[in-house]
Amino acid sequence: MVEPGLTHRFPMLRRAIEHQVVQGRFDESLRLVEELFSLAPDDTGLSKLKARFAADLVKRAVQAQKIEAASRIVELFESKVPAAHLGDQERQALKRAKEDLVSL
Repeated sequence: MVEPGLTHRFPMLRRAIEHQVVQGRFDESLRLVEELFSLAPDDTGLSKLKARFAADLVKRAVQAQKIEAASRIVELFESKVPAAHLGDQERQALKRAKEDLVSL
């Protein structure tokens, strides 16, 4: 059963984070990122979406030279989203994003 309001909460948080990221405000978005990663921890499908979004955020933060924010996004993701929920595609996307971060 899906949590009440989840179908609205996830996209709303994602849009708010996207808005801040587009403006280069990665640090300000971290509170919302943490909230997004905390949603429905038992939902495997949502965990996969979170993984893809996290990988994208990390890549964008690295490109913007926001290394601290990128590192924090990785930490939040790893602490809030069960790794067992992820498929090979999500693991690979996160691995590539982490490699981009480490290469700086």
